[in-house]
Order: sequence, then structure tokens, then C-alpha cells
Amino acid sequence: MLLLLHEGGHALVNLALGSKVEVFYAHPFALDGYVRPFAAVENVWEDAAGNILAHLTSLLIFILFWKRRSVKILPLVMLFPMSALRAGFDVMNLANGGGDYNNIVRLTGFSTTPFHVLNITLAVVGIFLFISLFPLLGLAPRQWRALLVIPAGLVLWGLVGVAVAYLTVPGSPIDVRYHLGESLINGSKMYPSYGWILGLLLASLYVTLYRWVERKLPAGLRTEAVTLAWKDLGLPAMLAAASSVLGLFLITQTL
Repeated sequence: MLLLLHEGGHALVNLALGSKVEVFYAHPFALDGYVRPFAAVENVWEDAAGNILAHLTSLLIFILFWKRRSVKILPLVMLFPMSALRAGFDVMNLANGGGDYNNIVRLTGFSTTPFHVLNITLAVVGIFLFISLFPLLGLAPRQWRALLVIPAGLVLWGLVGVAVAYLTVPGSPIDVRYHLGESLINGSKMYPSYGWILGLLLASLYVTLYRWVERKLPAGLRTEAVTLAWKDLGLPAMLAAASSVLGLFLITQTL
């Protein structure tokens, strides 16, 4: 969903500038997303629109569903926390000289400081909101098993992405026509490599700092832990399966 929003922002600028979108690459796996071609490489909105649309749309969805948060709509409620959390990776991209924000800095001549402040603030907010939803995963702040469950979940998700990349990307249209196969495969390897670090960080904050802060939070920000049964996972499992099938179809079909 985040890829759809982020790449959708880039695509909308393309369309607004009268350019045809030849490829819209978004899927449910741990791979990167792409829109090609860029209508105007030197247009600052081309780079900014992805993050703007992703943050604002996910924030609107988050506000609409927060009060009714439950296991069934967890992906919708987690959308903005995940979008904000990803801003932390934009900080690293700024430091490494890559990503959309560096293109904005290059085109506008702005200092990187405001972008660092913005992204760090978003990342902190995202971390808090993200871990505050862990009770809907059946994990109470006092349950130390979160230290295993959260890292394991992120690593497994990343490993699926690596498998999908190796099995479907080489020889696919995105590889043959746009030569992005190597980039996609290399990018997919980052998710399991860093997933356990991110998962352990989030879980550690959850069972320590959040455990202490939770008691002081207003009722509207506290989420009660649920006891999950197999029937609770039925809808999420069906949606995940449908997304995976659609994702594989989009990756492997001719554009």
C-alpha cells in the first residue's frame, strides 16, 4: 500500500506534465518500487510528490480508522506509522547521497538540515505509533516474547522478498526493458539483513520504554492487548494471499 501511494505520487506528476507512465512497479513484497520514465528529471515535484502523497494519504487513513483499530483493519491503521517510520531510512539516504530528498536538495539548493529534522521527527512519531499497535498482534508490553516475534516477522517478510526477487525479476519486463533487475535483487537483500536489527530495536523499545510510558498515556492512545485465535487470522491471510498473487502477476507480465 505504501508503494502504491509513494509511486503513485511520482506517477501523478508524470501525468500532470503530460507524460505517459510506461511502468508503475508496486507490489506486496519486500522490493523497491519504480515509476518510469520521469517526465522531468529536473522538476523538484517529481521527487517530492512520492513522500508527500504517501505521508498525507496514510495520515488521513490513520485518523479515520484509529478509534476503531482492530486486528481486521490493522494494515490500514499501521499505514501512517510505517510511512513515518520509513522516514528514518530517508535520513540514511540523505547521508549517503541518494534518494528523493537528495535530488530535492540538489535542485533547490536547500540545506539538508530541515529534511533531517523533518524525517527524524516523523521517524520518532512513527516508532511510537507503530509499537503502540503491537497489542493487536497479541503481544502485551510485559511479554518478552516480543523480542523474538517482531524481529522474526520482519526477517521472514524480507526472506520472502528475496525469494520473489530471485525467482521472478531476472528476465522480467522491468529487468529486460529498464535494466532494474540487479537493483531490485540487491535492494531485496537489505530487508532480511536489517530487518532483525529494526525488529529488535522496536521490540526492545516496546518492552522497556513503552511499557513504562503506557501507564501515563491517555485512554485514546492506549491499545489493549488481544488474545488472538486462528479465526482472527482468516481475513488477513486471505488478503495477504490475494496481494501476493496479484503482485506476482504484475511482476511477471509484459508491460
